[in-house]
Amino acid sequence: MTLESLIEAAWNDHAEDPEGVATRLAAAVPRASSSEDVAALARIIAHVFGEHLGRWDDGVALLRTLPSVESGDTTDAARTVTRAVAMLRWAGGDRTVLEPLSREDRTAVLASAASALVARQAFKRALGAYAEALETGARAAEADTSVARALAVGGNNLAAALEEKPDRDEDETYGMVMAAEGGLRFWKLAGGWLEEERAHYRLARALLAARRPSEALHHAKLCAEVCANNHAPAFEQFFAHAVSSLAQRAAGNDDAAREARRAALEAYDGIAADERAWCQSDLRELG
Repeated sequence: MTLESLIEAAWNDHAEDPEGVATRLAAAVPRASSSEDVAALARIIAHVFGEHLGRWDDGVALLRTLPSVESGDTTDAARTVTRAVAMLRWAGGDRTVLEPLSREDRTAVLASAASALVARQAFKRALGAYAEALETGARAAEADTSVARALAVGGNNLAAALEEKPDRDEDETYGMVMAAEGGLRFWKLAGGWLEEERAHYRLARALLAARRPSEALHHAKLCAEVCANNHAPAFEQFFAHAVSSLAQRAAGNDDAAREARRAALEAYDGIAADERAWCQSDLRELG
């Protein structure tokens, strides 16, 4: 198996078997022979050892065994490793690690730490990290796509996790909406229409959870509009119509809610069987 195939398999398997994938990644490190290899391994090592295992120090130790690669892309690979090490160290409690970093790197590290911490259910620290990331360098995202992407992913992950938190308090509800707004803002910079559409969906869901139905309806409509403008597949249309139905219902617009529900179910009929599992939660909410 090539290293590229091994990394792809690790991404496919890591959610169900993070410990096993961690062992495989450690064995794969000596096989890295290019800057692309180093960067790809750094990303998944940080993700698995951080978000899935919370083994901050072990992840740092493994990242430090990655080879230095002399090539035209070494700077990008080195930056990826630097950010990954700093994220794991910061999430593990070392706040001094940010001091020598550039504003761009600090912002990316904090945004990535927010994702890792919320996955470990450290909600307050995750919210603090994301708020600090926005304060530290949101403007940097306009010039650095990697920073914008980190802020987009961090905001999306934080909002999704807080939406599912049953005992969410007022501060967490505020942070949930803030994170979803960040996800939308920065996916517009770092992604395409698909990421923007899904970010509107996430923000609509967050606003519904915050009991702000009129604002949720606005973003649900924008989600459906992006789908229509880009001839989105049935899978995307289903979620757009589903959240529109839920927002219309919450706003007291029963007829519009039923119409959006009908459109969602029609889209669902066009979804491939192997994708339908992702729709079940929204499908249940539609009733």
